[in-house]
Amino acid sequence: MSETIFCQTFGTPCGELILQSVAGKLICCDWSDGWHRATIARRLERAFPHASCLEREDEVIAQTKRQLTEYFAGTRKTFDVSLRFIGTDFQHAVWQELLKLPYGTLTTYGEIARRIGRPGAVRAVGVAVGENPCSILVPCHRVVGANRALTGYGGGFDAKRKLLQIEGLEFDDVSESGAELKVCTSAQFPLAPGA
Repeated sequence: MSETIFCQTFGTPCGELILQSVAGKLICCDWSDGWHRATIARRLERAFPHASCLEREDEVIAQTKRQLTEYFAGTRKTFDVSLRFIGTDFQHAVWQELLKLPYGTLTTYGEIARRIGRPGAVRAVGVAVGENPCSILVPCHRVVGANRALTGYGGGFDAKRKLLQIEGLEFDDVSESGAELKVCTSAQFPLAPGA
């Protein structure tokens, strides 16, 4: 049976997103020029080998656009778009854990690994976070290194920094390389409980 995947691009202050939905659920909200875009696209092609792509907005894409617009305007802190994750059980566990991160808080890869019961899988958690197909809605931008430094992000460091600034986080000075960009002191914004 062939399924229809609705597809649209959506411009944000941080860059262009590709929105895709199937059967009333969002399956992708990914940066069009993100470093992991091809990986996510291949995963969706494997999951829906006979699907046709319709470059049109359905209700879930319209809802996603409205909620993202409200988020960027500073009037929305949570999302209630219906999601369908395409990935391994391990990836699902990581992405479900990301959904629990409150607006304006941070966590680390190590803390996510502990929370899903896989404390030795910190690097695998990093890969799963990086392959999150629903950026912003599944807030992988709220994950930082153990030293509070910004780590990779599919939309790039500038996008990650802007998203965290929208959520009220501040930054220490940036070094020449940008590698030492750190989110505020722990006294100003503690990591999420348990991090």
